[in-house]
Amino acid sequence: MHPRYGRRLPLNQEQGLRLSLLSWTIPSIAVLLAMAIHFFDSPRAVPFFISETDAPGLQDHVFTVGLSIAGVVQMAYAWHLYHTLNVERETLWFVATLCGLFASANTVLVSHFDMYNHINPHIATAMFAFGGGIVWAYLSSRALGLHATRTGTALRRLGCLLALVGFVVMVTSFELAARGIDSTNLTTEAFLNEAQHGIRFAAPAEYLLVAGLFVCLASFRFELISVKDEASTDQ
Repeated sequence: MHPRYGRRLPLNQEQGLRLSLLSWTIPSIAVLLAMAIHFFDSPRAVPFFISETDAPGLQDHVFTVGLSIAGVVQMAYAWHLYHTLNVERETLWFVATLCGLFASANTVLVSHFDMYNHINPHIATAMFAFGGGIVWAYLSSRALGLHATRTGTALRRLGCLLALVGFVVMVTSFELAARGIDSTNLTTEAFLNEAQHGIRFAAPAEYLLVAGLFVCLASFRFELISVKDEASTDQ
């Protein structure tokens, strides 16, 4: 294997597989639980954006703590993959890993910048977290080349497709709805109420985008399994 920068994490193969599982189950549970609490706590409207669950109360703690832990786990996951998998394109693999670390760090940040009080940093960190995560998955798949597994590649293609469709629909529908609204002196909640006719399409599209990212995160488990099987064969 080509020498890699930095030190690898002290994880064995089984621990690496558990880390892979945690990378997408922790944010999935956090998001779904926060949304469920928000749904039964008089939401502004249904459907709603995931970020709307970062409102005062139990849902806020679930969202913030859950995504903060998820971001740290995903940083560890990206670094573990970097030091564990064989690839064809080393330079691209390093760039992809930097994208993964950057996206994961923004997962932590977006959980602390709620959309009600910090709308601009919230939008920026959300775009870096989700968009950066998809870029990481795409570049990583290209860097793996022939070392990528068939199942892992198929899942990453599916995840990227879901994310792309979700992003386009989300941005387009929300932009069309928000275009004619004068946001002067409007609170974030009031603005969202005015744009709800577009959010009814944009919010489900956001769910699709996030699901696509989680599929991409889960896909690398198959490369880790392949490395484990190869090591067992060599022994």
